[in-house]
Amino acid sequence: MEEAMLILKDNSTYSSTTDDVEKYFSLLDVANRNVSELIEENGNSLLIYPYSFKDCEDDAGKLQLFSARTSWEKGKCIKINLETGNLVGFIGVRGQSVSIHSRFSQDSEKDYFLHYMLQKVFYINVVNMMHGTSDEPIFDLLMFLFPRFLNEALAQGVYKAYRRNEYNDANIRGVIDINRHIKNNIPFGGRVAYRTCEFSHDNHVTELIRHTIEYIGKSKFGRALLENSAETRADVAQIMSATPSYSRTEREEIIRKNQKIVRHPYFTRYTPLQKLCLRILRHERFKYGQNEDKIYGVLFDVSYLWEEYLATILTKQGFEHPNNRKNIGRIYLADFNKFPRYVDFFRKDGSIVVDAKYKAEIKRDDVHQVITYMYRLKSQYGMFIYPALQEHSIGTYSLLGYGEKDNAKLKAYFFYVPQNTVDYKDFIAEISVSESKFREYMRNFN
Repeated sequence: MEEAMLILKDNSTYSSTTDDVEKYFSLLDVANRNVSELIEENGNSLLIYPYSFKDCEDDAGKLQLFSARTSWEKGKCIKINLETGNLVGFIGVRGQSVSIHSRFSQDSEKDYFLHYMLQKVFYINVVNMMHGTSDEPIFDLLMFLFPRFLNEALAQGVYKAYRRNEYNDANIRGVIDINRHIKNNIPFGGRVAYRTCEFSHDNHVTELIRHTIEYIGKSKFGRALLENSAETRADVAQIMSATPSYSRTEREEIIRKNQKIVRHPYFTRYTPLQKLCLRILRHERFKYGQNEDKIYGVLFDVSYLWEEYLATILTKQGFEHPNNRKNIGRIYLADFNKFPRYVDFFRKDGSIVVDAKYKAEIKRDDVHQVITYMYRLKSQYGMFIYPALQEHSIGTYSLLGYGEKDNAKLKAYFFYVPQNTVDYKDFIAEISVSESKFREYMRNFN
């Protein structure tokens, strides 16, 4: 029987007691190991956004889910010290279910801050989602991803692939199937059995997407996601139209045909969508323990989400947001395009450099990096932006001997994440106040 859910928070330390050491013991399977190892071993059973959805192996290799130290006595583990990192979400390890919340979540079943960032980053209508999450955290997190991945894939067109079809008519346009012809057309009545290999929109990939749409549409939350925007509704309609041979009874067969992940030079965005669909459709199997995978789940790099959440605000205020995964917006520190770097954010006139930090600690290398970007862009201001438990606050540090009039400054902006809110609707109202204060400060920045 699966044990009770273990609830942890990111960037936190935990120590087992004598009574609950067994609860932590199963987590040693994933402790002190990098993300790329875990993804490689567990395939589509373990999804980590953005790393297992994109070619980001360099970043994935640097992340660990947990770090752990153990104490043993007479061949028995008596204590485990566990430290979480920047990954949040849900994971199951050898029957132990673990939910990792953001450290800003309240003492409740819902991680409001994580859900809010997901909705903003994936452009999901927050108002429509107010009443909508289920009691299954892993299913909610998987479904949050679906509309955006669907939109990005369909922006490249409906996936086309060769499909083998069998016919029995008088319009021969393929290879005659002798055995089937003898079986079905003796005595001869003018029809011929034959088979073709045709380029079609109705194929194993689009069928997989159709099965996923039908599956998540069974829940109120899933239906709200599919109806969230005009683009998503249009994309769902396209998939429905492209898959006339859909049959609910063929779901397991379609899943089997999609075990090989597509690598198409044109339909590149179908790869992450296919991985996600497989994980969603296999949810029931994982939920009831009818699988042989020892590790499964969906996790998010919360520092990445924090940066992308800030992007939804700052890009509307004239800031550039370079993207190293797409090689967009890089700057160079030397001529001949040497030493490329990606600033988190910078104002188009170069006056301000912004570094998004999820952990509120200024390390020496972070300071050196921001000052380097300031030098390169001739910026007067550098800023670190942190999520924080304390109310809106700002720290200022004057840089010695830098700037046109030796007046350059480093600033630390603490973005308040609401606490002790009554419900999700109340959380949205309060964090909107934090966003308004932040926008006002950036408009009048000096």
